[in-house]
Amino acid sequence: MNCVIIDCDPGLDDAVALLAAFGGKALDVKAITTVAGNVKGPQTAENARIVRELAGFDTSLPVCAGAPRPLLRDPVTAEDFHGSTGLGDIPFPQPEHPLSDTHAVNMIIETCKAAAGDPLTLIITGPMTNVALALTMAPEIADGIKEIVLMGGADSEGGNITPFSEFNVYADPHAAAAVFGSGLPIRCLSLDVTHGVRATPDRLELIRAVGNPQANVAAQFLEASCKLEFSANGSRDAPLHDPSTIIAVTRPDLFTGRRAHVEVVTEVGEQFGRTIPHFAEDGPVLWYEQADSEGVFDELARLLGEFE
Repeated sequence: MNCVIIDCDPGLDDAVALLAAFGGKALDVKAITTVAGNVKGPQTAENARIVRELAGFDTSLPVCAGAPRPLLRDPVTAEDFHGSTGLGDIPFPQPEHPLSDTHAVNMIIETCKAAAGDPLTLIITGPMTNVALALTMAPEIADGIKEIVLMGGADSEGGNITPFSEFNVYADPHAAAAVFGSGLPIRCLSLDVTHGVRATPDRLELIRAVGNPQANVAAQFLEASCKLEFSANGSRDAPLHDPSTIIAVTRPDLFTGRRAHVEVVTEVGEQFGRTIPHFAEDGPVLWYEQADSEGVFDELARLLGEFE
């Protein structure tokens, strides 16, 4: 079984990623850590608790709130893409189960230290602030991290928040620079690959056809993403950004790419937050460029179908 921590900023696509991870029998989710990003920090923490309860979990699966703002830059959010609540303004009751008392950065440190003999996978679907802080405070946690699988960055596709920059990196480029520069094994789901995996009507129907409550909610989240994508960009089929990280863990054979050293532009200017992959066989980052998009949605449906 693959033990994972998911560091996220829910967010519609983060919510689908969480549901896929919670359903997947091959994943042992040790903790959910949240960070400010798609919406402000308190809202991302609340949204993670909502999704935890939609999946049928209580506080036995800890949700830990983390960094309320980026390391250095002014905060930026993305309500235009996720709705004012971050969950597409779909009405949900307030979560019944509380946050963990442990700060997200401390949870990452403690869990990774405990995993030194059997390293875990760290999945990042939001700005990388928590992980950068954890690696700075306790660099020895690298011994407990098998790999990092993250959604962030862009090269050939250009950005989705500026012409050069993808949102998760733009929201905290200094943190992204620290994570990409850590030397840890990283698999990166950038816009170069996620823009090729789209929630078409047929694929949405595939998710609805799973038929359980969690898949139905995931379909609602994807439908809301499509509506917001159309409002923002004129495209009716939203990219499957964050859930692709979960599927890259359960089905890495569905993705192909090249190894790279990744540079992050942290100088203020038009390229602020840009990621530049320098392709080289010795690069610590596997920069994905293509995906079997039909296979990705088949796997998403399979994971959601594993809820009991």
